[in-house]
Amino acid sequence: MAEKDGDSRDEDWQRTLAQRERDLAEMQNEIGGRGHSRIRRFLPEDHESNPEAQAKRKQKERAYRSALRALLKNDAAYRALYEETFDKLRTHEAATERALDQAREDLAEAKDALDEMRENASTLQDGTRVYRSEDGSFYSEDGTLITGEALESIEWREGASSYEDYLAQKKATADAEGRMNDLLVYQADVLGDIRNRMEDEDNPPSKEDMEMFQEKMEHAMRNRAEHQPEPVQEVPATTASTTAGMQLPPVGR
Repeated sequence: MAEKDGDSRDEDWQRTLAQRERDLAEMQNEIGGRGHSRIRRFLPEDHESNPEAQAKRKQKERAYRSALRALLKNDAAYRALYEETFDKLRTHEAATERALDQAREDLAEAKDALDEMRENASTLQDGTRVYRSEDGSFYSEDGTLITGEALESIEWREGASSYEDYLAQKKATADAEGRMNDLLVYQADVLGDIRNRMEDEDNPPSKEDMEMFQEKMEHAMRNRAEHQPEPVQEVPATTASTTAGMQLPPVGR
């Protein structure tokens, strides 16, 4: 009797081992994409190979992708504010692009005038450019006062600009370059960031975000108007210095 009990236990153990081997083989097939019949038995709920997990993930991704569209379809106040903000964004983008065109033109003119002054400047024997101040002193381009024997070596040029005119034109060129750089930064870091947020369907802007975007654009426009430079006047360089869409997501899709 004891022998039969031992045989029975041995048979049970053999069946258990065989089942474990089948389970292991099936699990490996499932993980390798070679079967789907019993995967939930082996894999955790959130495992990437679990069909249910895949379905949930895809559903979540679709929900994220449609978040903006759902807001535009179901929230009339949100859609109105969205369209208003996008209209202002496009207006500011176009205005910024026009301002950049003008800034590039102003900078080119300022550089040309400065180059002309430098070409017409009197020089020392070693080629150092010098300019005569209204008080009779002489200065190099870097502001060094020219004295002593160096004065005697100056090669005078008729119609050379004064030191004051040179400094004014140098400042005008730096200011023109600064204005262009400011516009480029505003175009990329402000308007560009706003457009990216407005077009982000996974994480659409809130109403508070859009109100902040409008305020930021209006502030930039007021600031630009307050610091609008005087129009550049063309004068002889020898006598004076010269001084910015996305289609709205279709509703119902």
